Amino acid sequence: MKKLLFLILIIAALIITFGYRYYADALNYALSPEGTDRVVIVVKPGDMASDVADQLYEKELIKSPAVFAFYLGQQGLDDQIKAGRIVVQENYTLSEIIDALIEGKTTEMPVTILEGWTVQQIADYMEQEGFTTAEEFMECAETCEFEGDHLPDGYVEGYLYPDTYFVDPASYNNQRFIQRLITTFENKLDDDVWIPLEKENRMLEEVIIMASIIEREERDPDERSTVAGILWNRYDANIGLGADATVLYALGRTKGGLSYDDLQVDSPYNTRKYAGLPPTPICNPNITSIKAAADPTLTDYWYYLHDADGNVHYAKTLDEHNTNKAKYIN
Repeated sequence: MKKLLFLILIIAALIITFGYRYYADALNYALSPEGTDRVVIVVKPGDMASDVADQLYEKELIKSPAVFAFYLGQQGLDDQIKAGRIVVQENYTLSEIIDALIEGKTTEMPVTILEGWTVQQIADYMEQEGFTTAEEFMECAETCEFEGDHLPDGYVEGYLYPDTYFVDPASYNNQRFIQRLITTFENKLDDDVWIPLEKENRMLEEVIIMASIIEREERDPDERSTVAGILWNRYDANIGLGADATVLYALGRTKGGLSYDDLQVDSPYNTRKYAGLPPTPICNPNITSIKAAADPTLTDYWYYLHDADGNVHYAKTLDEHNTNKAKYIN
């Protein structure tokens, strides 16, 4: 009997010891101790602690939903989680995650830079969000020093990658933020860009200029490669690209119709008036447009236009193009 009791005590002690070690391990678990990537947790009104635990577990932020629930109960925090959109880092421990959930807010704000925005549009947006003034942002974009293996001299237009970034208003700095966008751009360049670029004997700078035109000219990602093929056909033949988006850029606009006088604007960005590429990109393209410019579809088309619904129509000859104009525009 004494031996059985002793054995039970030993087993109980082992269970407690290993249970505590598991609990302590789970409590201090982090998806990536060295990582700094952000993870968004959405807590809806009425969500139970178990709902939040499942979400955290699915996103690999906690090791055990049971430990999460136990910790909340132990600390008397079962009903203290606030609804909202919480941003945590992947290196947060369970206790740090719970602190963020209880606080119900984050010091960081999501900042979404849209595809095809110009530097000026980004500056206006950052002012609207209260991070800086458009004037200060533009001044930094033009005068601050940035690091980048592929960044051209004199401008950053085209190299500020459109994406969602998380920014702390308290520590925001124009130079650091612009550098983040440039670094993200460089990280997006892979063999899908470099291999065809080298095969076609193109320079990255001219590919990014072309990608920016494609971004503004064609909103359907599935059509961008064909549009790229047409524009490269015209470029290689030293024919004006005829891209309305470049004229709008020359006029300091991003949308709207173009009058006859608009089309006559004397600017190197006016590809209706001058052959070749504009001197710089006309916006900041996403990776789909960059890959389309680097690896265009080989095509016999030389013209394209869009109807009122945004659908693109191609033509091999000027006569076909004029027919499309009469059919879809006039």
